[in-house]
Amino acid sequence: MSISSQIFNFALSLIVNSGYSGVFVLMVLESATLPVPSEVVLPIAGWLVSKNILNFWVVVIVASIGSLIGTLIDYSIGYYLGRAAILRYGRIVRLNENHLKTTEKWFAKHGELIVLLARFVPLIRTLIAFPAGIAEMKLWKFVSFSIIGIVIWDAILIYLGVLFGQNYNSIVSTLSNAFTLVEILSVVVAIIVLYLWLRRKAPQKEKAQP
Repeated sequence: MSISSQIFNFALSLIVNSGYSGVFVLMVLESATLPVPSEVVLPIAGWLVSKNILNFWVVVIVASIGSLIGTLIDYSIGYYLGRAAILRYGRIVRLNENHLKTTEKWFAKHGELIVLLARFVPLIRTLIAFPAGIAEMKLWKFVSFSIIGIVIWDAILIYLGVLFGQNYNSIVSTLSNAFTLVEILSVVVAIIVLYLWLRRKAPQKEKAQP
């Protein structure tokens, strides 16, 4: 049995037995940078939606709340405990200094908007909360940007599960290919949005110069 199938079966068992609370717990863990991939959890929830076991919009709400709580945990670690604590905590979940440096560079280069855009980028989406907390980004901004990206991302993955939900084997076999495609498209969209935003900001900087 492949790793994808093992993860699928574990998450499926938990969600079937626990329902919405299982989705909630798994998404808290995923967004708190624990090795629980949303790319597996949410399509499973979507698969159960296709079987009329769960409701699509309830799953979106529950998953998004779980994701937000998880990312707020990481934000709080960065805000209150700082970089050293993140690296100590990171050893538990195989988060190393290079991972943190990458997200710090993204945050420093692109500013607070990256909190929204990073939600569509593998690895970065769960780590971006750390530099946001270290930089003491205003909480209301962090929550606002985060929730927009979280809801969009979670809804997409759940809907993919609904689409593939008519066939158990098809959703297992297409996990990697489907999610890789979604992530590539998401990165492209994020880059385009960021480019347009930077172009809009450039004239304002030129006007501000004496």
